[in-house]
Amino acid sequence: MIIVIGSHNAKQYHELIDQMYRLRARVFSDRLRWDVKVIDGRERDKYDDESPVYLIYADDTARELKASLRLLPTTGPTLLTDFFWDTRPEAAHLTSPTIWGCTRFCVNQKISNGKDNEQILVTTATMIAAVGELAMRAGIESILCNINSTMLRLCRRAGCEVQVLGATDRYGEKVYLGLLPISETILVKVRERLNMHALPTEGLLCSH
Repeated sequence: MIIVIGSHNAKQYHELIDQMYRLRARVFSDRLRWDVKVIDGRERDKYDDESPVYLIYADDTARELKASLRLLPTTGPTLLTDFFWDTRPEAAHLTSPTIWGCTRFCVNQKISNGKDNEQILVTTATMIAAVGELAMRAGIESILCNINSTMLRLCRRAGCEVQVLGATDRYGEKVYLGLLPISETILVKVRERLNMHALPTEGLLCSH
């Protein structure tokens, strides 16, 4: 089940949001060792106060989190601009109502017990397809994201045409700035990899 969460329905899904913050702490602090603030086992930052859209992949009962990510328009404050400035090419114009930033993309590896890499690939592809469908409905033409080498490989295996615009070594590993163009052609390719049709969603894209 794919659930789109905005300010209008956040209270309805507060348990999943709490799971998301805890998953972010495990992924970005415990595993990747990024310099992020964790309080009471939860990773949360100021961009979570900017009315983001959360895309959450959960089980059919909407109780167990499988993966999550955060979306914000590039016309406002973003993690990509403030903290990953050295991945942005100087000549590129990356601020537009039709370009949104995707951050804190993480997959709950417990769903595969850390052993089934194919399940992690399917989960990643499901999230990419959901982002594509949501973006097309909202008139978003491109998604910017900062991803490491592992996630870059997963995105490309899922059929997503990630364009690498820049990179930094500040986090102990290579972190890339990727541009994901949104189109029906790319979405069809990802769906074919998943052997799926349009994903069911709950919730609506909140306005900014």
